[in-house]
Amino acid sequence: MKATQRTIHRTLLATAISCALIAPQVNAGALTEIYQQALDQDPQLKAAEAGAKAGEEALPQGRAGLLPSISLTGNTTWIEAENANYNNHGYTVSLSQPLFSAASWFTYKQGEAQSEAASLQFDQAQQALILRVVNSYLSVLRAQTALETAQAQERAIKRRLDQVNAQFEVGLIAITDVQEAQATYDNAKVARILAEGDLDNSFQELERLTGEPVGSIDPLSKEYPIENISPIDPQAWIEKAQAGNLSLKVAQANTEAARRQSQAASSGHLPTLSLTASYDRDKGKPTGNDNWEDTNQIGLTLSVPIFSGGATSSKSRQAEYGFAQARYTQDDTLRAVIQETRNLLRNLQTNVLSVAARKQSILSSETALKATEEGFNVGTRNVVDVLQAEQQLYSARRDYANARFDYIQNLFSFKQQVGTLSPDDILGLDQWMLAN
Repeated sequence: MKATQRTIHRTLLATAISCALIAPQVNAGALTEIYQQALDQDPQLKAAEAGAKAGEEALPQGRAGLLPSISLTGNTTWIEAENANYNNHGYTVSLSQPLFSAASWFTYKQGEAQSEAASLQFDQAQQALILRVVNSYLSVLRAQTALETAQAQERAIKRRLDQVNAQFEVGLIAITDVQEAQATYDNAKVARILAEGDLDNSFQELERLTGEPVGSIDPLSKEYPIENISPIDPQAWIEKAQAGNLSLKVAQANTEAARRQSQAASSGHLPTLSLTASYDRDKGKPTGNDNWEDTNQIGLTLSVPIFSGGATSSKSRQAEYGFAQARYTQDDTLRAVIQETRNLLRNLQTNVLSVAARKQSILSSETALKATEEGFNVGTRNVVDVLQAEQQLYSARRDYANARFDYIQNLFSFKQQVGTLSPDDILGLDQWMLAN
């Protein structure tokens, strides 16, 4: 039932995304389009979906042990004896219905847990795809910011180089200032070339997700809000993560499956009781009677295991160890969820402060550059001071942009951690993208 509900939920989410892409009131930017393409083309998601469907088959397989089994057998035999040679042939329809089989019951419950885990793992893959799309998109934005900064810095240093060359020609500055400016300009060109390569590589990440080349993306609005999430108290978020984190839910389902497997293995020592029925139709007797004879049987079959060479006890011990392993894995997953929830919440709070501080550092760097330029013009500062001040300004601008991207990345990771990450978050972020 739970697996069916999740399947319906996934269908509704996909429908919501499709409607969002065609609805006139929604500005569907590149981020949403890339996510939709990734939903259709990403091989990791396709593999996870196939794996989930395969894992969900554990439920009907486990249920089969509780249901009746029917078989049809036929035979024909030529018999040579002293008194007669004859051909005996016929067929039998048999039915067996377990009335008591503890192992079959626990195997069925194990199948329920395994099917639940498989469905949860697909939900995990869907959340992971959202995170991969956002992270890859942000990687392109980071690379674009780095390239734009490198290009602007190269242009600024080129103007500075032209200026010092002109001043050197009229004897106002020494050749060492020209050499310093030239070296800085050469380094700026190298930085720009490297940034171009990084941008190309970042687009390759998006192509891997979508299966198609991506030439450009929409930039992030400067108005995107960088603010603390509420409540600040980590305990509330830890409780939410304990209830909604998918990794923890998978671990819990795996523990339940291991527990049921242990019970099924231990039940190998218990007797089983089955209802059996058969219908047999046979022809060919040594007496020469060539008529069909029908035989109906119904009865109870009790099977009591006594000794199987120690295999049953060994399987029971093995399953118990597997159950213990699953419990420890679940406990470790719980501790990791608590730790990561605290870390991400702290990171988000740090990101908010960092963005504000880096925004202020841009203003400070602009003021410092202006003062250094004035000092250079009156001869109290040299060109190296000016170049360093310019580099500091461009670094401040790049770091400010990266701090904003860090906040978004941590925010989406945090939502995944507490189990709330959904396609709606993609749509929400896309509203802050500026369409080219």
